[in-house]
Amino acid sequence: MLRNSFILTCLIITSSFSTSLENIINSVIVNNKNLQAIEKSIQIANEQIKLSNKWDNPILTIGANDLQFDTSRRDLEPMQGQYIGFSQNIPINGKIKLQEEIAMKDKAISNLNYEDAKLKLKSKLIEYLYSIKILENKYLLLNQYQKNIKSLEDLTTSLYESNKSNQSMIINLKTDYLKIEIQKENLQNIIKNNYLKLEEITYEKITSIDVSLDVKELIFSKDISTHPIIKILEQNNEKFNKQAQLEDAKKLSDIKVSAVYFQRDDKYKDYANVSLSIPLAFYGKENIKILQAKIKSREFKDKLDDSKKKFEIKIASLQNDLDSSIKKYKLLKDLIIPLQEENQKTIEKYNSLELIKSDEILKNLNKIIQNKIAQYDEVKNYFDAYSQAYYYTQGKIR
Repeated sequence: MLRNSFILTCLIITSSFSTSLENIINSVIVNNKNLQAIEKSIQIANEQIKLSNKWDNPILTIGANDLQFDTSRRDLEPMQGQYIGFSQNIPINGKIKLQEEIAMKDKAISNLNYEDAKLKLKSKLIEYLYSIKILENKYLLLNQYQKNIKSLEDLTTSLYESNKSNQSMIINLKTDYLKIEIQKENLQNIIKNNYLKLEEITYEKITSIDVSLDVKELIFSKDISTHPIIKILEQNNEKFNKQAQLEDAKKLSDIKVSAVYFQRDDKYKDYANVSLSIPLAFYGKENIKILQAKIKSREFKDKLDDSKKKFEIKIASLQNDLDSSIKKYKLLKDLIIPLQEENQKTIEKYNSLELIKSDEILKNLNKIIQNKIAQYDEVKNYFDAYSQAYYYTQGKIR
């Protein structure tokens, strides 16, 4: 049930994503071992609820008293006999109900841990998937960059042969080419590792990514009241308040009722003993446990207030990061790169009239590619902010 509801939610939230992303999400829910382990804790919590309202098992006692050295004689005096006894602890003062309520809090916390783990996985999936796609596109641009450098190197070499350039220019271009090769190797290593990270959480080998890199303005929800982490802290606060009530109830200890039937020799009458045992709370042990539970409750209340503030600040910070990335992306996409492309046409026109050197064409092309790479850097910053915000806002992004 938990799995199905989460998958449906993911399909609704990620309707703009590709089918392959939906398949990856489904694979995570089905295969991720961490989620499966948390599901087991939910099952354990269910059993704990059943256990919490059960009485202690009764105790059956069978024995013989006043044994003589001559064990064959059981009629020497009145105290000799065989007996069977039964004793039972009877809980009082509402302790069973409080234990059940505490167990239900533990189950609620397990459910919330499951929801939090799913959010973290979805956030990581978004981060890895978009990171891989962006880095693969940057890798293609670097290939084009190298081609332009190579063409410029060939041109410079031919000019050198006609004494119109110098060897230093050729060496610098070769160095630039190799520096790009280092950048490509770094990118390739990051891409490979991100694919391995995907495999780690999906338990499937993924070889290609199909996601859209559209950048648009988004608003992150500031409502954190239903976030699993916030709810977990609230549940823990309430749980230890209940624990304090339970410790207070234990001041009236459970009653132990015992009944024993003694069977004696035919010369003597059988008899029974009945007793009622009530432990007395003389030494204040329960008061110490009450205080401990109350301190623990206040601890979670302080953590709750702190987490709320941190969540609010984090969401506001991620909103700033995303907005800033959009502005820089638009500057590059709508202004800087178009101006350079317009300049490229001008350079080519003047080149056709032999009013400008040919190497200026390739140099300007390289500037365009550099800014397209910078554009992808902003796309990555955008989706990094988006993936983190997905966790903090539970996907409440519009």
